[in-house]
Amino acid sequence: MHYTAKLTKEKDGGYSVSFPDLDGCFTQGNTLDEALERAKEAMELTLEDVFDGHPLPEYRTRENQPKGLYRVDVSPSLATALQIAVIRGRVPQAVMARDMGMTPQAYMRLEDPKSNLSVKMLDRFARAVGKRLVITFE
Repeated sequence: MHYTAKLTKEKDGGYSVSFPDLDGCFTQGNTLDEALERAKEAMELTLEDVFDGHPLPEYRTRENQPKGLYRVDVSPSLATALQIAVIRGRVPQAVMARDMGMTPQAYMRLEDPKSNLSVKMLDRFARAVGKRLVITFE
């Protein structure tokens, strides 16, 4: 999972950063590397709104570095937690936990980007929501 950041070189130095596909996500950096690092932080903070019931923003803008458009990858742990939250939708976590035969606390770890999830647990979730787990590497 990734989004594209728009980096604009400022006249007085540094870069301003926005995300065409993430409303209200802005940051800045003194160097290109710093701007991209801060872009990742700002993007991931914005994406955490999904856990509060906001929809996952659609990715539309493509990378084009000569035009200042840079791909910024979402950390795998956050991407996994976001996808689980999106699939769960409006079903309460407690209901998902019950349907999966686990405690609500155990289920909450599925949507915690800091958790160390096993493939077995991810497969269990996928089956509970009528899906199958597919892992790809890019």
